[in-house]
Amino acid sequence: MADAPLSLHRLALENIRRKPYRNLGLALLVGIFAAVFFGGSLLTRQLGRGMESLADRLGADALIVPYGYEGAARAALVRGEPSTYYMSREVLDKVRDFPGVAAATPQFFLASLSTSCCTERVQIIGFDPDSDFLIHPWIQEKISRLDRDEVVAGAKISSRVGEKVFFFGKMYRVAAKMDPTGMGLDTSIFMPLAEIYGLMKENPYLLQEMDNPEEHISSVAVKVDPGLSPKDTGNGILQAHAIAYNLDLVLAENIVNDTARRLQTLSSAVYWLAAGVWLLALLVLSLVFSVTVSERKHEIGIYRLLGAQRSWLGQLLLREACLLCAGGALAGILAAACVVFPFSTLIFAGLQLPHLPLPIPEIAGYALLTLAIAGLSGPLASLNTVFSLTRFDVYSTLREGE
Repeated sequence: MADAPLSLHRLALENIRRKPYRNLGLALLVGIFAAVFFGGSLLTRQLGRGMESLADRLGADALIVPYGYEGAARAALVRGEPSTYYMSREVLDKVRDFPGVAAATPQFFLASLSTSCCTERVQIIGFDPDSDFLIHPWIQEKISRLDRDEVVAGAKISSRVGEKVFFFGKMYRVAAKMDPTGMGLDTSIFMPLAEIYGLMKENPYLLQEMDNPEEHISSVAVKVDPGLSPKDTGNGILQAHAIAYNLDLVLAENIVNDTARRLQTLSSAVYWLAAGVWLLALLVLSLVFSVTVSERKHEIGIYRLLGAQRSWLGQLLLREACLLCAGGALAGILAAACVVFPFSTLIFAGLQLPHLPLPIPEIAGYALLTLAIAGLSGPLASLNTVFSLTRFDVYSTLREGE
């Protein structure tokens, strides 16, 4: 069988194989840039979507919580960290009657246990279906109402719709699952307040100091009248009732702003690192390509003697640089994917920021963008080399090799 013709593409590949170690090092450098840029872009974009979801789905302007539990309320809302705390239900009526409050709804937070009494350790959130404007609107998209012994599971709860979950000695059917929110709601279980109170009555060891569960709640979510400041209204509530009921305030805008600042810091660090690696790659590529000028003059001279046009030689050298960088970029993208996708849960758990997965077309878009930037790095770095290699006297160059 006759050998395939020596095309420009094949010749470029053969030239790359002639210097495997040097070219492997250059591809590795480009691959590091691609891994940082692609992996960092995926992580920051997932965090950005989580940030958008946090801002859209908080639903309340402020939360009134027991004093000292401001951090626990944030952790439960943003990261789903299980916790149990409570205060007098009288606070609900005080908040509802406060000037400037448009709506208020109670919630009860109960942390399950990682023992034989429970399917898994999660945050159980009790809500009032009659007044709730945080949880119930999202549940209504899945189911019109919850029957007794039914719960709604967050998106990351392993149990599926129709399966049973076990909490404190009682079985519940998963009636529906919420869409991903990127927040702590994804790892929470939701049930009406009446059911959670009944569960606590049947298990008095949960909170032995609580004689009557119905007289307690964990937080009051507040919506203020349009045009009023949530901060001013919340501080007014504290001034009127904080001492009597030992209260604290969580502002939704503070949660969003704090999360946004942390996300901005992380995004800046990722892209500055990627820019630094890219500039380093351009510098090293340019230096290495320049060094090859002397060792390839004789080779280029022979091509010219055989009738090769300067434009063809330029295409050959640019093709080599493009293939080299594209190969490194592909390897870097694959390496980043092997880290980001399997270990994303651990990564985001460490960052402690809300996040949402990306759709496949968006992931593909970031991969193509990374490939395009990295693939063009080689030709960009080799332009000066290409110019110098294709503009010299053939006779003089060949005499230098004698």
